[in-house]
Amino acid sequence: MIKPDLSILVVILLVWGLYFLLKKTFFDPLNQILSERHAATEGAQQEAEQKLSQFDQKSRSYQQAIKGARLESYRHQESLRAEALRERSQMIAEGRRQAEQDISSGKAEIEGQVTAAKRTLESDVNSIADEIVKTVMR
Repeated sequence: MIKPDLSILVVILLVWGLYFLLKKTFFDPLNQILSERHAATEGAQQEAEQKLSQFDQKSRSYQQAIKGARLESYRHQESLRAEALRERSQMIAEGRRQAEQDISSGKAEIEGQVTAAKRTLESDVNSIADEIVKTVMR
Protein backbone atom coordinates (compact mmCIF):
# COMPACT_ATOMS: atom_id res chain seq x y z
CA MET A 1 0.00 0.00 0.00
CA ILE A 2 0.87 3.59 -0.32
CA LYS A 3 2.17 5.28 2.67
CA PRO A 4 1.14 8.87 3.17
CA ASP A 5 4.09 11.08 3.29
CA LEU A 6 4.98 14.66 2.63
CA SER A 7 5.00 14.29 -1.19
CA ILE A 8 1.20 13.96 -1.26
CA LEU A 9 0.89 17.24 0.51
CA VAL A 10 3.30 18.89 -1.99
CA VAL A 11 1.28 17.50 -4.93
CA ILE A 12 -1.94 18.80 -3.41
CA LEU A 13 -0.38 22.21 -2.87
CA LEU A 14 0.99 22.27 -6.43
CA VAL A 15 -2.42 21.32 -7.88
CA TRP A 16 -4.14 24.03 -5.82
CA GLY A 17 -1.49 26.56 -6.82
CA LEU A 18 -1.82 25.60 -10.49
CA TYR A 19 -5.62 25.87 -10.20
CA PHE A 20 -5.48 29.41 -8.74
CA LEU A 21 -2.78 30.46 -11.22
CA LEU A 22 -4.80 29.18 -14.21
CA LYS A 23 -7.98 30.68 -12.81
CA LYS A 24 -6.44 34.15 -12.44
CA THR A 25 -4.40 34.18 -15.64
CA PHE A 26 -6.55 32.15 -18.05
CA PHE A 27 -10.10 31.36 -16.95
CA ASP A 28 -11.06 34.75 -15.42
CA PRO A 29 -9.96 36.78 -18.51
CA LEU A 30 -11.56 34.17 -20.79
CA ASN A 31 -14.85 34.32 -18.82
CA GLN A 32 -14.70 38.13 -18.85
CA ILE A 33 -14.23 38.19 -22.66
CA LEU A 34 -17.08 35.69 -23.09
CA SER A 35 -19.39 37.72 -20.87
CA GLU A 36 -18.48 40.93 -22.75
CA ARG A 37 -19.18 39.23 -26.07
CA HIS A 38 -22.44 37.90 -24.74
CA ALA A 39 -23.41 41.37 -23.47
CA ALA A 40 -22.42 42.94 -26.79
CA THR A 41 -24.39 40.32 -28.71
CA GLU A 42 -27.40 40.76 -26.45
CA GLY A 43 -27.11 44.55 -26.77
CA ALA A 44 -26.86 44.32 -30.56
CA GLN A 45 -29.86 41.99 -30.68
CA GLN A 46 -31.89 44.30 -28.44
CA GLU A 47 -30.84 47.31 -30.52
CA ALA A 48 -31.77 45.46 -33.72
CA GLU A 49 -35.16 44.51 -32.27
CA GLN A 50 -35.71 48.09 -31.13
CA LYS A 51 -34.80 49.46 -34.57
CA LEU A 52 -37.02 46.87 -36.21
CA SER A 53 -39.95 47.89 -34.02
CA GLN A 54 -39.23 51.57 -34.83
CA PHE A 55 -39.15 50.68 -38.53
CA ASP A 56 -42.46 48.82 -38.22
CA GLN A 57 -44.00 51.78 -36.39
CA LYS A 58 -42.74 54.28 -38.99
CA SER A 59 -43.85 51.99 -41.79
CA ARG A 60 -47.35 51.82 -40.30
CA SER A 61 -47.47 55.59 -39.88
CA TYR A 62 -46.30 56.09 -43.48
CA GLN A 63 -48.92 53.64 -44.70
CA GLN A 64 -51.59 55.55 -42.76
CA ALA A 65 -50.32 58.84 -44.20
CA ILE A 66 -50.39 57.42 -47.72
CA LYS A 67 -53.89 56.04 -47.13
CA GLY A 68 -55.05 59.44 -45.87
CA ALA A 69 -53.46 61.18 -48.85
CA ARG A 70 -55.19 58.77 -51.23
CA LEU A 71 -58.53 59.38 -49.55
CA GLU A 72 -57.99 63.13 -49.76
CA SER A 73 -57.03 62.77 -53.42
CA TYR A 74 -60.17 60.73 -54.10
CA ARG A 75 -62.30 63.33 -52.32
CA HIS A 76 -60.69 66.10 -54.32
CA GLN A 77 -61.23 64.17 -57.57
CA GLU A 78 -64.84 63.57 -56.62
CA SER A 79 -65.42 67.25 -55.90
CA LEU A 80 -63.80 68.18 -59.22
CA ARG A 81 -65.94 65.58 -60.98
CA ALA A 82 -69.09 66.91 -59.31
CA GLU A 83 -68.14 70.46 -60.27
CA ALA A 84 -67.48 69.37 -63.87
CA LEU A 85 -70.85 67.59 -63.98
CA ARG A 86 -72.53 70.70 -62.61
CA GLU A 87 -70.85 72.89 -65.22
CA ARG A 88 -71.71 70.37 -67.93
CA SER A 89 -75.37 70.33 -66.93
CA GLN A 90 -75.38 74.15 -66.86
CA MET A 91 -73.83 74.25 -70.32
CA ILE A 92 -76.35 71.71 -71.59
CA ALA A 93 -79.21 73.70 -70.06
CA GLU A 94 -77.83 76.92 -71.59
CA GLY A 95 -77.46 75.16 -74.95
CA ARG A 96 -81.02 73.86 -74.77
CA ARG A 97 -82.34 77.27 -73.80
CA GLN A 98 -80.42 78.86 -76.67
CA ALA A 99 -81.63 76.16 -79.06
CA GLU A 100 -85.24 76.67 -77.92
CA GLN A 101 -84.83 80.42 -78.41
CA ASP A 102 -83.38 79.85 -81.87
CA ILE A 103 -86.20 77.43 -82.70
CA SER A 104 -88.89 79.78 -81.44
CA SER A 105 -87.36 82.74 -83.30
CA GLY A 106 -87.01 80.53 -86.39
CA LYS A 107 -90.66 79.47 -86.06
CA ALA A 108 -91.74 83.10 -85.67
CA GLU A 109 -89.70 84.08 -88.71
CA ILE A 110 -91.13 81.20 -90.73
CA GLU A 111 -94.66 82.08 -89.60
CA GLY A 112 -94.01 85.66 -90.68
CA GLN A 113 -92.73 84.45 -94.01
CA VAL A 114 -95.74 82.13 -94.37
CA THR A 115 -98.10 84.98 -93.57
CA ALA A 116 -96.30 87.24 -96.05
CA ALA A 117 -96.37 84.47 -98.65
CA LYS A 118 -100.11 83.95 -98.04
CA ARG A 119 -100.76 87.66 -98.50
CA THR A 120 -98.66 87.66 -101.64
CA LEU A 121 -100.49 84.60 -102.91
CA GLU A 122 -103.88 86.09 -102.07
CA SER A 123 -103.04 89.25 -103.95
CA ASP A 124 -101.59 87.22 -106.79
CA VAL A 125 -104.66 84.95 -106.77
CA ASN A 126 -106.95 87.93 -107.01
CA SER A 127 -105.00 89.44 -109.86
CA ILE A 128 -104.76 86.07 -111.66
CA ALA A 129 -108.46 85.51 -111.11
CA ASP A 130 -109.22 88.93 -112.55
CA GLU A 131 -107.08 88.17 -115.57
CA ILE A 132 -108.72 84.79 -116.02
CA VAL A 133 -112.11 86.43 -115.85
CA LYS A 134 -111.00 89.09 -118.35
CA THR A 135 -109.59 86.43 -120.63
CA VAL A 136 -112.66 84.27 -120.41
CA MET A 137 -114.94 87.25 -120.95
CA ARG A 138 -113.35 88.31 -124.05
